[in-house]
Amino acid sequence: MSANADSGLKDNRDAAHTEVDYSVYPHMDGIKCSMSWKLGSYGERGALSDDMIGSLAERFGLPTKLIRELSVLLGNCLNNDDDIAINLTEVRRSQAIVRGQKHLKTLLREAKRGTITTQELRNALGSLSTYFVSTPEDADLLPQVLDKLETATTLTQDVIDDIRHILVTPGEIAEMSPRDKRFSRDKRRQYIVESCCYIWKDAGRPLTYTTYSDGRPGGQRQGPLVNFIQAVVKMITEPGQILSGETIRVDIDGFRDKLEREEQERWAPPELGNQYT
Repeated sequence: MSANADSGLKDNRDAAHTEVDYSVYPHMDGIKCSMSWKLGSYGERGALSDDMIGSLAERFGLPTKLIRELSVLLGNCLNNDDDIAINLTEVRRSQAIVRGQKHLKTLLREAKRGTITTQELRNALGSLSTYFVSTPEDADLLPQVLDKLETATTLTQDVIDDIRHILVTPGEIAEMSPRDKRFSRDKRRQYIVESCCYIWKDAGRPLTYTTYSDGRPGGQRQGPLVNFIQAVVKMITEPGQILSGETIRVDIDGFRDKLEREEQERWAPPELGNQYT
């Protein structure tokens, strides 16, 4: 196929956007997250070992029963089962397809020039998605290329032709990064801090922190609750990490606001009308 044939790919790509556009919200881990959470399927046993539970109970003077409850809550936060969606992030179909096409065109040029190895090409293609394909047959195109590249030692013409075929197949390839990364957050961290706050509150402890401005070791935000959260986070990250004090402050404030809203809603007067109007 000549270079002119490749220039016609743009027109075929435009056909992919004649369908109604929409967004999807796939489960994505690692969104704006520098924490190496110990993800897993913990079930009712929870995320903390017996030694961890005993250590937290003794260090902070908390009932073992409450720490066991926390362990189960943390296990839910760290669940990585496919049907558990912690981080929901918007991906727009049209944007994902355009990004995928652009990336694949770059890979095609590198493959034709011989400036990319088979393994590099396979890894790059493996980061793309067939989420928006129209038929099961189309969904097989990318996996077939990946299978060829797994054992290939050189880039053959049939692989290059396969990539061209993918490029002219509407919706075949997509790059599934968030529509707007500014609105993506690591919800696991928020839920983990909230779980710690719930247990702290159930133990009758105040949801407070102390602010220091004298540059003392440990940072500006300190106090028993902050220390408790940091100890828990260190146990459920690998290697053990801690959060910034300011991040914890924001999450504690958010939790307190949440409790206040719930209390106001609880005691709010009933709306006018009845169950039939």
